[in-house]
Amino acid sequence: MSSEYASCVPRTRTELGREAKVGAIVDAAVRRLRDGGFEALSVAGIARELGVAQNAVYWYFPSKDHLLVAALEQMLREIHARKPPADRALETKVLFFVEQLAAMSDLRAAVRDRARSSEVVADFARNLDLLWRRMLTNVLRRRVAEGELEPTVEMLLATFQGALLADHTPAERERIVRFALKRLVG
Repeated sequence: MSSEYASCVPRTRTELGREAKVGAIVDAAVRRLRDGGFEALSVAGIARELGVAQNAVYWYFPSKDHLLVAALEQMLREIHARKPPADRALETKVLFFVEQLAAMSDLRAAVRDRARSSEVVADFARNLDLLWRRMLTNVLRRRVAEGELEPTVEMLLATFQGALLADHTPAERERIVRFALKRLVG
């Protein structure tokens, strides 16, 4: 157990507020997801790392799936905080998000798998899908005719997803994304 993290969450509930405890648990989950993917996300392991009882983690997160969603939401907030400024070129912004998704490819596969049997993960996946559509729609709104906006967004999303599923290098993904944007958006 890492003493650095064990000090974050005390054994008693009175020493830290709820937000601090939840934050420490989510931070530990994010570290595990980054280091070993979904397979490394262990409630028992997180409890050991933080020096708390396993039930303490379940107090805040009723299931491993709830913890997975909270950790993924934190990871997405971190990506959003690093996004390119609004004045950057469309290609720069889109490529940034595609590469962030590529870095999370194993986690995206785990989400798809868990969504089949977990409503909380299925809801997260649906909401994330809606978020990507809304973001891309907003970015393209001034560049694509209104009647062509929805199919353009769908085609680009399908292209990006296909580029992410294929075993492309980052340079190949970039070439595909740039080509799709040039053809569909100009």
